[in-house]
Amino acid sequence: MHQGEVYFRIWGDGFDPDLVTERTGLLPTRVARRGHPTPRHSAWVLSSGKIEGELIDVYALSNGLVAQLAEHTGTLRALIQEHDLSAVLQVVLRFSKDPAISMPAVGFESFTVAFLAGIGASIDVDTYQAG
Repeated sequence: MHQGEVYFRIWGDGFDPDLVTERTGLLPTRVARRGHPTPRHSAWVLSSGKIEGELIDVYALSNGLVAQLAEHTGTLRALIQEHDLSAVLQVVLRFSKDPAISMPAVGFESFTVAFLAGIGASIDVDTYQAG
C-alpha cells in the first residue's frame, strides 16, 4: 500500500501561529512554536490527513485542502506579508515496493495553482520508498 499526505504550512520566525486561526477561523491540524521544544520556526499546519491505499490521488487531496483555504486568500496573503512568512503546499508520498500497485496520481488543478500563486506559496513534493 502507498501512504500519502498533503498539507499546507505557513511558517516563520517570531510569529504566533494562533494568529492564523484567529484571522481565518480555521483550526490547524498542528502547530509548532519556535524553540518549543526544538522547532527552528513557528508554524501553522492544515493537513488532508495521512491516508494509505492502493490509490493516492494528490489532485483530490490538494483540491480538498485548498477548498478550505481559498475563501481566506486575502487574509493569508496579508498575514504572510505582515509577518514575513513563507507558505508551502507539501506533498509527502511513500511508495509501496509492490509492482502490482499503480503509482499515485500526482498533479494540481488550476484552482490550486492559482490559490498558491495568489498568496505567494510554493509546492514541495517529497517521495520515499516504504520500508
